[in-house]
Amino acid sequence: MSNSYTDFEIYNRLLRNDERMIRYVFYEHFNSMLRFNALKAAGNKCIELDDLIQELYLYISKNDWEKLRKYSPEYPFANWFSVVSYRFFKDFTYSMIESIQNVPIDNLDDRTVLSQGNNVSSSIIMDIKNAIRKAKPPRDRQILEALIINEEEPADVAAQFEVTVDNLYNIKRRAIAKLIKNHLQDYLS
Repeated sequence: MSNSYTDFEIYNRLLRNDERMIRYVFYEHFNSMLRFNALKAAGNKCIELDDLIQELYLYISKNDWEKLRKYSPEYPFANWFSVVSYRFFKDFTYSMIESIQNVPIDNLDDRTVLSQGNNVSSSIIMDIKNAIRKAKPPRDRQILEALIINEEEPADVAAQFEVTVDNLYNIKRRAIAKLIKNHLQDYLS
């Protein structure tokens, strides 16, 4: 099924938070362009394309679509969207690389895990900490630490990262999936 929308329709339906249009713009019609721009902006760095596209959506929709409201209809929407997405991906991947820090996970308190009475061994706790230490991008690591190790309230963590609780759980789910995949690769090699 091929949909063809005018730039005016795309703009107005996005501003109304039309879920079908959001899916069309970010995950269907322009998805190839977004993936190309993300790969080009990241250079030869290993990136998670779906995460970057989700970040772009959050960026453009932030503050009631503040960035989208700067779109001028004198230019084709596809051109504007391509430029905005490329610049965002370039800035985001650069800031990701620049902000990678060694968070002192070794100083985190183990009592919350041990107080559960699960008879969890210290080697498992260390494995979890080491796996989380390797999480990339840094935001994934910080969210996993907050939710899993520090047992912070999801609503508080979501507010801290300026995302909805649903988006927070999506980020957590993808981060855990990446951790498992990377951990298995390390284990098998």
